[in-house]
Amino acid sequence: MALSAGLEALTVALLGSVNDGLLDDDVVPLVIAALIAAGVPEKRPSDVVVDVSSVINAEPGFGDGT
Repeated sequence: MALSAGLEALTVALLGSVNDGLLDDDVVPLVIAALIAAGVPEKRPSDVVVDVSSVINAEPGFGDGT
């Protein structure tokens, strides 16, 4: 119970810091650490972060040039 509460607090603090503009630098290591703390296997967090960042940086549209 205490571990899940700590993880929840870490996640909320991370999201709050991003929303407040306090984390302008590369937050990838923080996100990977949070995912590992949540129990995601060691290799998977890096893959998730790369996948999400590619979606965030993608151009709008449906992939067919429209």
